[in-house]
Amino acid sequence: MIARAPAKINLAINVLNKRPDGYHDIDIISLPLMLHDSIEITEYPARCGTFVTSDDTSLLCDESNLVYIAYREMKKEFNFKCSFRIHIYKRIPLESGLAGGSADAAAVIRGLVKLKKLKVSQDQLVEIAKRIGSDVPYCLFNRPSRITGVGEKIREISVKKKYHVLLVKPLQGLSTRAVYEMSDQLGNVTHDISLLEKALKEGNNSDIKKYMANGLQPAAIKLLPEIQEIIDRLKSKQLDLVMMSGAGSTVFALSENYRQLEKIAKEFDEEYDVFITTTLQ
Repeated sequence: MIARAPAKINLAINVLNKRPDGYHDIDIISLPLMLHDSIEITEYPARCGTFVTSDDTSLLCDESNLVYIAYREMKKEFNFKCSFRIHIYKRIPLESGLAGGSADAAAVIRGLVKLKKLKVSQDQLVEIAKRIGSDVPYCLFNRPSRITGVGEKIREISVKKKYHVLLVKPLQGLSTRAVYEMSDQLGNVTHDISLLEKALKEGNNSDIKKYMANGLQPAAIKLLPEIQEIIDRLKSKQLDLVMMSGAGSTVFALSENYRQLEKIAKEFDEEYDVFITTTLQ
């Protein structure tokens, strides 16, 4: 069976207090994208062993991969007596701030539930996902949402408009851990995300522009100044809704005008990894 693993962008990120377990409390608004990886899961006899493969040779497919960790947590929970080959058809760029690894892990959870016809509650799946990574619970559902706690508290929000999305990723990625550590050093600044939630519900692009804010962006730019250069170039093209996603390094631009994004994309595609996709609602 094959499960889709949609990417996501964050229109707002507040990094709150650091917890004793090393994680941060967060307050985030995320939108899922049409851009996705595909996860193919094939069942084998137990003696074969479970292994992860990918069509992207740069992706590490050992036991540190979130896909393997997702399989391991599901096996622990449901005591599988079989093995699996899990193949990742990679489309979401690595270290991009688009939650590719988390999306893949969530797709494994959903795929195994379907393949093995498991009877499981939503709360149980969220608990499993939370053990894998903070973005994984959200990626189970892939709906426009406001996310709090350490990623396990998810409330669906209303988004009036569907947007085309231009993604521009520097060739260099960023480690999420490194960006959070730098953000802690710089000091985390928070914003009123409720105002952005209201603007999205009303489809008010002027207010969306005003209230979009990524608390990790200053730290990411400190580590990779090229991010600021991309933001400035996109804004110079009369694109208003421009920001870095997640912990970087991808910069996105939202527009209702596909032709505008298509034209601008051509100016970036020789220097960067460039994608045009749309938001999911």
